[in-house]
Amino acid sequence: MSSAPEAAHTRLSDLFASAVHRYGTVWADLLVASLAFVALASLPVGVLHAAGAGSTTIGLASDLAYGIAYFGFLGFVMLRGLPARTGGRRVVATYAVAVVVGGLAGLLLIVLSTMIVALLPLLLLCVPAAAAGDASAVTAIPLGILLVLRNFTRTYAVWLVTMVFSAPVGVSMFLVVNAFAGGGAAVLLALLLSVPVVWPFSALFVRALYGDLTGRNVVAPQDRTTI
Repeated sequence: MSSAPEAAHTRLSDLFASAVHRYGTVWADLLVASLAFVALASLPVGVLHAAGAGSTTIGLASDLAYGIAYFGFLGFVMLRGLPARTGGRRVVATYAVAVVVGGLAGLLLIVLSTMIVALLPLLLLCVPAAAAGDASAVTAIPLGILLVLRNFTRTYAVWLVTMVFSAPVGVSMFLVVNAFAGGGAAVLLALLLSVPVVWPFSALFVRALYGDLTGRNVVAPQDRTTI
């Protein structure tokens, strides 16, 4: 796996526009998929809550479960975006990497709290590498991190744009739910309500970035767009 020549890179604004446009064309499918991943992640959290676990335990479980859910969703978007169908082995490898990377992201969040913002971009291209078939389940993480480091500025720029795009969505949702829920419940509910917008956009943006850096065709016909 190698990055595409610098001259072949698409402008960041065009990658952003591509992600927004594709979200507009396939939003219904991605909305359902994102909610499905959130629902799966919520199962262990709900079980702990029903069992009477404390807020700290539930918080730690949420960090791990929703971290895995996001990277699992990223894997879904990548696999869905490939022009040709993939074999079962690659699908399994993709979701296996998603579990490991998502769990690692959750652990980093637990340990570093908001400081994870500086490190999380290092993990963004690991799942795409496995989904695209450029790496195995064993090599996807080191190769994904290496690809980020070799394209440090560009990857972090995409991450920054994603944060700038996502923040107003989260704030808006918080203002809505804060009217009938307070404290940590309002924050969690606002984050969950933001998922159908933030996760699909983020995954599509990362997918576009991966294709741009590697020169791989990662856009499927069902995206129904030539951007």
